[in-house]
Amino acid sequence: MGVQSDVSRSSDVERSAEETLNRYGRIDVVVNNAGVARVAPFEELSEEDFQWLVDVNLRGVVHGVRTFLPIIERTSRAGFVVNTASMAGLRAAPRLTAYAATKFAVVGLTEALDEELTARGSHVGVGVVVPGQVRSHIGASERNRPGGLTHPIAQQAESPSLLEADVVGDIVADAIERGDLYIVTHPERLESVRERHRRIEAAFEAADARSGRAASNR
Repeated sequence: MGVQSDVSRSSDVERSAEETLNRYGRIDVVVNNAGVARVAPFEELSEEDFQWLVDVNLRGVVHGVRTFLPIIERTSRAGFVVNTASMAGLRAAPRLTAYAATKFAVVGLTEALDEELTARGSHVGVGVVVPGQVRSHIGASERNRPGGLTHPIAQQAESPSLLEADVVGDIVADAIERGDLYIVTHPERLESVRERHRRIEAAFEAADARSGRAASNR
């Protein structure tokens, strides 16, 4: 069953939930997967660009969680919420400042929500998908932009690491069954994430060394 919805509108998401309940009587899993992208240097991104990405990529997830989580907790014996982020939500990349900002936010939202659900003993789990390249129409997301097309449609580059959507779907389904918090589709990207973590750890170590020297000078 399909229900056309604009995830940036909470009323649309609520209508989707209502129609699903009317049809099936319960909801076990929700996957907040809608996403759009604008690939450009920061100085070329307008306020409208940022607003569009935030409305879909972040607020869409917020609306999905806010609407579906209480229903899943009420109607399912063992439900799960999946939020789609990106590798761009774990480490930065040029020309993706707006996109990365929304995806980092989705990762943080999911991590905090996981701690809250665990603390209150909820039977509903939550996970965040952090994929690399997946064959999709995100490069053509401008076609659905409010106000009409404003930038050329980007062509998705072919890559050896490009995964088909059904492969990612199987990965996500298996992760739901295991209850994984982090759902990884491209394990070969680990080194780029480690590099970010090393830079963060180095900053903490440097700060600790400076504080130690400051203490010894007092």
